[in-house]
Amino acid sequence: MNGITYGVTEECYTVGSDRRVAYGIAVYADADTTGTASIVASVRDISSDKKKVEEFVRLCNSGGVSLIHFSEMVDDFLWDDVSC
Repeated sequence: MNGITYGVTEECYTVGSDRRVAYGIAVYADADTTGTASIVASVRDISSDKKKVEEFVRLCNSGGVSLIHFSEMVDDFLWDDVSC
């Protein structure tokens, strides 16, 4: 699989009068080679902090993180987010 690219996703949740925005990560394959991309993996609602998710995505893209390590990277991100 060539051309793995990570991106930020955004979803809005509304319950009653409460509204919440949540950010996640999508993994796209072959975005650079074909001009179109297929989502091959994703994790929804990992944080309400857009800047944190954007930084995580930037690190994944600049580090060339392989798809096989994606779930480990997300686990580490979530663990760091709740650790004191």
